[in-house]
Amino acid sequence: MESGIDTAVRAVPPSRDAAERPPLRIGLMLRAVDDVDGQGIYIRELCDALFDLDRHNQYVALYWNEGQVGRYRNRPNVREVVVPGLHKLVWDQVLVPRAARRERLDVLFHHKFSIPLASPCPTVVQQRGTEYWSHPEFYSGWSGRLDRYYNRLMIPLYCRRAARVLTNSDTLGRELMRHAGVPPGKLRTVYAAADERFHPVTEPETLAGVRERYGLPAEPYLLMVVKGHQIQGQLAGKALTPRKNVTIALEAYSQLRDRAAAAGHRAPPLVILGIGIAERLSADVVRRYADPGDVYAPGFVEFADMPAIYSLARALVFPSRYESFGIPLVEAMACGCPLITATTSACPEVAGDAALLVHPDDVAGLAGAMERIASDDLLAGELRRRGLRRAQDFSWAQSARTLLAELEGAARPPSAPPPIRARDDG
Repeated sequence: MESGIDTAVRAVPPSRDAAERPPLRIGLMLRAVDDVDGQGIYIRELCDALFDLDRHNQYVALYWNEGQVGRYRNRPNVREVVVPGLHKLVWDQVLVPRAARRERLDVLFHHKFSIPLASPCPTVVQQRGTEYWSHPEFYSGWSGRLDRYYNRLMIPLYCRRAARVLTNSDTLGRELMRHAGVPPGKLRTVYAAADERFHPVTEPETLAGVRERYGLPAEPYLLMVVKGHQIQGQLAGKALTPRKNVTIALEAYSQLRDRAAAAGHRAPPLVILGIGIAERLSADVVRRYADPGDVYAPGFVEFADMPAIYSLARALVFPSRYESFGIPLVEAMACGCPLITATTSACPEVAGDAALLVHPDDVAGLAGAMERIASDDLLAGELRRRGLRRAQDFSWAQSARTLLAELEGAARPPSAPPPIRARDDG
């Protein structure tokens, strides 16, 4: 899938065959490679595709701790380096530049919004979102406000310092132009995709095993996939993020149950997945909206079981207030799971014509979309077919090609002499 915001400069193929050039030393800032949310999935999948694609250049994976070592031990052109750190800011701005100089890097890439401001080599940064401007309600309390102010100050600075700014949707690119003043010619979209394991699961034994393992209902259900916490184990003191719109979804589900009861039938159960969700959606909380027996919160689900989870669902309900991409959308489509999603942020861009779209504040509209997809087999079947087709437009291999072109372009800008490697200071 060719990507890039409407006015962005497209990646230009190199004028000489890459094999004729000396290999670049490309640094990857991977302190967040173990994250279990969409950002973690994104960088793991992208790195796997990049290393499958490129056997010519040399990669230096910069880790945060010893526990991350070994992920790429079987990749002959990947060197794993631990840069121990206790504070992310110090790691980004002090320790990584030292390592970049020591490793004589030609270009440095970070997928998580920040880069060293005093880097010894060109940098490429991937921005994750602009909700710091558009959704201040996501950042409550003094720590949330500090996070918001910090990002509004630093994201424009990181974008100015970077040679290239990557996004994971054209929508985010346009937001960065508006909020952070990023020039369109500096932007490039590198989409996410579904892992190759995501496809419709039909084996009865597999489906039954997943249903039993997580205590899922016997009948097809409405599914929500919610970011509870960024890193497994960071549960204490973390409030459920409002961006996934769980409260609105529960209010809509309450209306759906009332409509179904009035018509003499039962609404499909609602399953809500995510780390930290089960702890916050207690029976007392759910009872405000629905019978707790109709709402299931299994908590964290193993990644390998997600294709079956999607395949068992009647639809994915994803009325998110803000998404820069929304990996569950493309995962669900790849598994033949119909979509209900929001009219805002990048959701329409990703879903294309394969979803029912509802404004995230429209409770009645969301209840109506749930009712339509629960009761109309023809509609569900059409959305399933469209979703399977749409999912094929997203490819980690294509995204890796785009990323490689941007990294090589940053390291070897047009008409520039070959890069001079930094002296090894020991």
